[in-house]
Amino acid sequence: MIIKQLDHWSQKASYWLYKFGVYGSLPALFLLVTLEVILRYAFNAPLQWSRDANGLLLLMTLFSALPYAWDRGFHIRMEVIYSRFSLKWKGVADILSAVASIGFFALLTVQAFRFARYMFLTTETGEDLNVQLWPFMIFIALCGIIFCARILINPFAESTHETNNSSQWI
Repeated sequence: MIIKQLDHWSQKASYWLYKFGVYGSLPALFLLVTLEVILRYAFNAPLQWSRDANGLLLLMTLFSALPYAWDRGFHIRMEVIYSRFSLKWKGVADILSAVASIGFFALLTVQAFRFARYMFLTTETGEDLNVQLWPFMIFIALCGIIFCARILINPFAESTHETNNSSQWI
């Protein structure tokens, strides 16, 4: 029962994060880069803060897409090597991938929460962008929680979508 609720909650959160990244932060990043290029090269008036803002928007876009990408199997792996594995070795690779992912993102989440607290206490801002950075660190931590939940619930997601991955680029 708890696993089913965690699956339902984390799947909805994963989808919401994906939509936020695709329809929120990615278009904002595109518009800001376009504006920066126009102002820089057409009017010789660059935005001083755009590099910081671009970095934050890119960070939000990437982290918001991670849980959804895991579920769909749209992540980076060595297909040249993986496709030559037997089913047994593909299973071993999938297990190692899940264990490594959960370990890395669990530690990243803990550190993001710890660093967010530090950033809040010191009122840390960007170099040129005078915006406090702790909310972005909390966002990364929340993405990490959702990603870890998706891995725990669906640790072999990439192996269930193998045929979809190979045909998506054709």
